[in-house]
Amino acid sequence: MKRNKADLLSFTIVLTFLLMAVASAPPRQTYHSKPQPCTKHQPINYSPVLVKVNISGSYNMKDLTEVQRVRPTLILDDLNIANYSKYKLADGVTPNLNLYITLNNDNYGHYGASVTAYVYDGDFNFTINTDYVTLEKLYSDIAYKINGYVTGGWCKNCPSPCVVN
Repeated sequence: MKRNKADLLSFTIVLTFLLMAVASAPPRQTYHSKPQPCTKHQPINYSPVLVKVNISGSYNMKDLTEVQRVRPTLILDDLNIANYSKYKLADGVTPNLNLYITLNNDNYGHYGASVTAYVYDGDFNFTINTDYVTLEKLYSDIAYKINGYVTGGWCKNCPSPCVVN
């Protein structure tokens, strides 16, 4: 009988501490961030749009300094092919449009890019898959896509399709 009382006492003590530990555990809470509001940006109607182009690579580029020196002018040429004389390189003046282009490579000779663009009151970004064999075609498609945003406007956090009025 003494053995049963000792076992019952130790079981009660363990059970009490276990229940106290469970009761003192903080409650689980899931935090949900507030959904961002839908914002629509009107097209950029003024001309010229002063552009600054920043190019980097997500891989180790052999000629990054040369690309950073030459490609901004070539991208500007592609932008002006997409929309004649709308764009001008912001050389020594504050740009209206800052472009950040990160080139991607799949190590099999295919290129893609991530592009983020900032204007004074908004931004847009997009990604182009690593399906390009030549950088010239990639830059041309980047320019046409940027021109589409600049001349057509864009939406952020809005349900599809984006309609800018």
